[in-house]
Amino acid sequence: MTDDNEDTGSGITRSGETGIRFLVESALRSVVSNSVSEKPRTREDWIEYLAEAMISESETSHRAAIASLIASGVSSEDVYQKYIPEVSRFLGEMWIKDKASFIDVTVGASRLQALYRNKAEPGETGWLGRSIPLGQSVLMIVPTFENHSLGGFVAADQFRRYGLWVHMAIGLEEAEIAAMVESNGFSLLGITVSSAASVDKASKLVDYLRSHVNPCPPITVGGAAVENPDRIADVIGADFAAQSVRQAVEKAGLASINGTTLLDV
Repeated sequence: MTDDNEDTGSGITRSGETGIRFLVESALRSVVSNSVSEKPRTREDWIEYLAEAMISESETSHRAAIASLIASGVSSEDVYQKYIPEVSRFLGEMWIKDKASFIDVTVGASRLQALYRNKAEPGETGWLGRSIPLGQSVLMIVPTFENHSLGGFVAADQFRRYGLWVHMAIGLEEAEIAAMVESNGFSLLGITVSSAASVDKASKLVDYLRSHVNPCPPITVGGAAVENPDRIADVIGADFAAQSVRQAVEKAGLASINGTTLLDV
């Protein structure tokens, strides 16, 4: 029979060792409990809270976080149109600041993208089941040099809400994009440019499309790199640059549902 007070050789009795372990485990449970019970209060806190949930090892924590946000009074539409795009930008900042690994950000972006893919309005089966009343169409291009396609999906969803057909070209080579443009009567080509490193490559893509497609539809660029629309459009050689889908619709002169804008994005 072992004496509970027996010295373990480290100067700590077995009973003392058990007591320390109990205190540590209690402290850990307290930390976890507090972190779960302390809900975000500000919009910025929610963005960070959602971003952390998106890169969590748990497969369901991000859905629980979104459910909590909706329970706090935020509409599901605001979640998709306002919060998720901001969470995407926050994940990018975490990567740049070395607060998250590339794998973390990739996992987070994939989960955000899946939320958009599975999103459906009442009575619909998703984007493909949505009724589009207008005949104008947009080709959203996420070039091979872009790491994530979430921004393109967000923009596509917003274009659709203006009553426009949207086709996605994700990770296609220049020749494939040109062939797609030639075989469809697109009213506008949109290219996502997420960083300064993508600007030169986007310029080459625009040059290629203009030289291989005749006539070439108007080209707009959007994304995080568009801080100065006029300057970035000139550098890339696009017809214009836009910081929102609303700007793109207006600058391209596209007709929207009832001749008015639907979203202030």
